[in-house]
Amino acid sequence: MTYEQALAYIHSRNRFGIKLGLDRMRALAALLGNPQQRYPALHIAGTNGKGSTTAIVRTVMEKAGYKVGSFTSPHLSSYCERLTINGRPIQPERLAALVSAIQPVVEEAALDPEIGHPTEFEVGTLLAFKYFAEEQVDLALFEVGMGGRLDATNIINPVACGITHIALDHQEYLGPDLVSIAKEKAGIIKPNCPVVVAPQAPEALAVFEATANALQAPLYAVGQAIKNEVIRADLSGTYLRLQWGEEEPVSLRLNLYGAHQGANAATAFGLLQVLKAKGFSWPARALEEGFAAVTWPGRMEYLPGPPSILLDGAHNPDGVTILGQGINRLFSGRPVQLLIGILNNRPVEEMAALFASALGNNLKQVYATNVPDPKTATTARIAEAFQKHGVKTVEIPDPTTALATAQENLAPEELLVVTGSLYLIGALRPLIVAECLDDYRCVL
Repeated sequence: MTYEQALAYIHSRNRFGIKLGLDRMRALAALLGNPQQRYPALHIAGTNGKGSTTAIVRTVMEKAGYKVGSFTSPHLSSYCERLTINGRPIQPERLAALVSAIQPVVEEAALDPEIGHPTEFEVGTLLAFKYFAEEQVDLALFEVGMGGRLDATNIINPVACGITHIALDHQEYLGPDLVSIAKEKAGIIKPNCPVVVAPQAPEALAVFEATANALQAPLYAVGQAIKNEVIRADLSGTYLRLQWGEEEPVSLRLNLYGAHQGANAATAFGLLQVLKAKGFSWPARALEEGFAAVTWPGRMEYLPGPPSILLDGAHNPDGVTILGQGINRLFSGRPVQLLIGILNNRPVEEMAALFASALGNNLKQVYATNVPDPKTATTARIAEAFQKHGVKTVEIPDPTTALATAQENLAPEELLVVTGSLYLIGALRPLIVAECLDDYRCVL
């Protein structure tokens, strides 16, 4: 099987849609000999911030000398990015070999009416389970795909779990309000398993506390057991003071932009402390070096240019609010042009209103484009949403043409912000940074 054939096989499972539930995943893993049981793991859920938190923990543990696997989604420019070891994506040929190995199991399951056809995300999770087992990782980090309770990743038995900030998202699957969504996220909490929780709305935190108490799971909340203070946030990084319990506070520079990263950093810091208590020791040097070296492409990623471009995959109202705050803090008073594509299941009108409100008169121009995905919102819908707020907007359906047009018309003092969907960022980022392989299969 070639890499292209492997990708086609993985994506062919998309026709079975999203089917939340654990029975099929347990059956699939059992057919493979339960590879997920052969290494310790962390489990991380949340609406926004999962990826940043995972990246921070991974980088620190790597600096401490551990071999760390990470399973995250979605990817930016290559499916290989979903399965990494010490930050390096799986090689295309290895991914193809893994798909060949699990294909008989997937087909066997599909023929069993009590199991059924595995979905694309279930197949991807199975690939990660097997890959990390074959590579004999010291630790694996699993990011929840959606929700938590019924997510395919939730058959692991982690040494600890983390829940980043939650907000309204995927309501069609997770419920209409914050409490419903919190209950789904809380589903990753296991009996006696420590859980680290980022700052939350009171009603969400109450759900996590009640669940942890019922399962006798120690809960460490940022703002309580974990103190965090953002000292400074600018284009040289985010400067923090973090404190675990009664220990001496530590001052760190985080190599990620935006004051909002303080909460993610504190959540990662808490998870690292729990890991240390579980026997995964790490020195202060690894903590400092890991925080200073971490990267998470496509999330508040600034390319000074010229032209000056900020890439951020904000794809829901909470993400848009955070991005707007970040732009105002990092680029105060700077005129902005926006290149945006959004999926049609997102609240396009609310997102446009939030951008218009946050950026105000600094928002000079919007280029509405298509996300390279069948579920893209129309450029007409996006344009109308911004024009209702008096924002000059043009429709350029082809993303590549939209990027070229925006770059050509960007004044030296202006900032181009590319946002609205990680799928859009993934398609355009290789053209902007020119750091990928010739065929864009893996961005390293």
